[in-house]
Amino acid sequence: MKLLISNQHGAVVMALLPFLYGIFLSEPVWAHIFLFLAWACLYLMSYPFLSLFKGRNREEYRKWTIIYAMATSIFVFPALFYNWQILYFIGAMLPFLWINIYYIKQKNERHLLNDLAGIAIFSLAGMDAYYFSDRTFDEKIGWVGLYPSLFFIGTTLYIKSMMRERKNPIYLRTSIIFHSFLVTYFAVMGQFYLMSAFSVGWIRAVYLPRKKLSVKQVGLTELVITTIFFIFLLLGTL
Repeated sequence: MKLLISNQHGAVVMALLPFLYGIFLSEPVWAHIFLFLAWACLYLMSYPFLSLFKGRNREEYRKWTIIYAMATSIFVFPALFYNWQILYFIGAMLPFLWINIYYIKQKNERHLLNDLAGIAIFSLAGMDAYYFSDRTFDEKIGWVGLYPSLFFIGTTLYIKSMMRERKNPIYLRTSIIFHSFLVTYFAVMGQFYLMSAFSVGWIRAVYLPRKKLSVKQVGLTELVITTIFFIFLLLGTL
């Protein structure tokens, strides 16, 4: 049986990076394995579940929603046994899920607010992973929620300036201004590694829109840039 999986590979990276960052910044425990598997299944479930609101192939999407939901339930049980308070973070995701559903029903999934809602959900998943092991709510959990989100907001603006809104100069200008602000802020604050982490995205935002890149080239470039960002982020905050 072939799995039903979204072809939005960029979204996979956005779902994984904050979660892994949360684990690295915390004290990893054995139950993190089950939390990760539960999050992976929940992410896989999001594609058929949200597709139900498009009104096509309902039976297929309903079947896979149930399959992934059952897998999520199996893996989340040991995680809940270790720390049931992760449910608070799942509850915090729900308002952003309603935003996703709204824009799907409006057939306007490319709206910026819809993208930001998705980023917020991934951010909460990362904070959940950090909080999970020793129930710590401190400055670092704010880093987990903030830094990847800032990076992915910049990425979203850049992608729109390159592909979806290529003829709209507002997105290009906003992307460059947003990236420039981040680099300047961390430079002024003397945080070299964070400045370097966001500088990679800034160079991409300024330079690459001048090039005519294919969708595949844009995707591969983003993979490299995200990897570099993550390395500098870990160096600057671990």
